[in-house]
Amino acid sequence: RKRAVWPIFLLFILIIQSATAIPKLFNATLYESIRNPSPSSPLKVMYIDYEGINWNTPQQTIQQAVAAGYNVIIIAFLLGTSPTDMAQAWTQVSQADQQATVEAAHSAGAIVMVSAGGSTESPYETWTGTQYGTNAATWALDNNLDGVDFDMENLNQGFTVGGLSDQQTVQWLADCTTAARTVLKSGFISHAPQAPYFGPIGGNLWPGATGGYTAVYQQAPPDFYNVQFYNQGTSCYVDYDGLFTSSCSNFPGTSVQQINSYGVAMNVIVVGKPVLTTDASNGYVDPTTLGQYLQQGSSIGWSTGVMGWVWHDPQTNQQWISEIY
Repeated sequence: RKRAVWPIFLLFILIIQSATAIPKLFNATLYESIRNPSPSSPLKVMYIDYEGINWNTPQQTIQQAVAAGYNVIIIAFLLGTSPTDMAQAWTQVSQADQQATVEAAHSAGAIVMVSAGGSTESPYETWTGTQYGTNAATWALDNNLDGVDFDMENLNQGFTVGGLSDQQTVQWLADCTTAARTVLKSGFISHAPQAPYFGPIGGNLWPGATGGYTAVYQQAPPDFYNVQFYNQGTSCYVDYDGLFTSSCSNFPGTSVQQINSYGVAMNVIVVGKPVLTTDASNGYVDPTTLGQYLQQGSSIGWSTGVMGWVWHDPQTNQQWISEIY
């Protein structure tokens, strides 16, 4: 009889471990909605980096972003084990206030994530993909967030980076996603690749024969991609055709429909654009025109949503998203 107690005890321990491995503020209905965007409920993603932050009460900035109409708030950036900018400010908020802020966001239909990486980060040789993904996901859970966005930059043409071959780069990114999923369970994972990071597997476009992020998607699909359709040349992604059906000659094969043709699902491709002309070197489209492009995108079966780089202030960012939708 005493031996029969042990399996029950072990099962109890496993349940506890499993429960603590998901976001503390897990909201099944909301999570299902975010994972299934629709024309009536698209993703509205906003990055908060260093501008427009209330540094004394940074949680107020998240509240403002939610009130402005965004349903995916991403605080930036986690650099390895060191948070910076808004992510660093978030660590100064008490656990209780973190939880209250995220719960309030959930009540308003929004989730809050952290972005790991960015243009100043190149972790590919100092971390394994598994280590990097595990670290970022653990940080998110420790800070009461819903998940992690991986903004992996500084890749070379041919999808190499540092001493990693193209295949090793694909595997690094897939390992990163897989490790984060192991930690986050039902939490959210997104990536923020530049549009040219996608290509056909076996093709000869910018990422080479691996297909770049297309191969990563096949191995370890995230919940969605915040695709950066900017900073690739003044003629790129600035009209409907270039953005949705046939991209510019600088980076052919990288419009929404072309990325989808490689096997990447339409409902994971979020169109990323700068909020102001000063937020990117090029690729800006005024929000009213951008809204027309997004509406027209429904003709090819797309309705996923939009990502804005970057937060400035409640008035600027509310006006931007309200003119788009």
